[in-house]
Amino acid sequence: MTMLPPSHAEDALHHVVQQFTQWRRSRRTPRGRIPQALWEQAVALTREVPLTRVAQQLGLCPQRLRQRCKEKAGPASVSSVPAALPFVEVHPAWRVPMAEVEVQRPDGQRLRLSLYEASPALATLLWTFVERH
Repeated sequence: MTMLPPSHAEDALHHVVQQFTQWRRSRRTPRGRIPQALWEQAVALTREVPLTRVAQQLGLCPQRLRQRCKEKAGPASVSSVPAALPFVEVHPAWRVPMAEVEVQRPDGQRLRLSLYEASPALATLLWTFVERH
C-alpha cells in the first residue's frame, strides 16, 4: 500500500466527491445504484483516508463502504494475514523516551509508542491505526 501525503489524499478525496456529486445530479432515478467504478474509487480512498471520513464526504453508509472494502480484499488475502501480529519491542539503551503513547482500538489491538523526539508527527499514524479495523 502506498500512502499519499495528506494534501494529495485530500485532493483525491475532493476529486471523488465531485464525481459522486456529478453522478447524483445526472442519475435518472433518485435511488439509482452507485456505479461500480465509483465504488472502486471510494474503496481505494479508504487506503489513504479514514473510512468514516470517506463515507461522510461521499454521502455513503459507512457499513456498506466497509462491506465493499471487505469484498475487495477477498477471502484469500484475509486468510494470508495472521490473526494476531507478533509483539515487537525495541529499546534503545542509550536514550530515555520523552513521552509514551498507548492507543487501543475497539477490537482490542493496542499500539504503544515511546517517543524520543521533541515534536513527533503522530496524528496520521494514530488516526490510521484507530480507523483501519
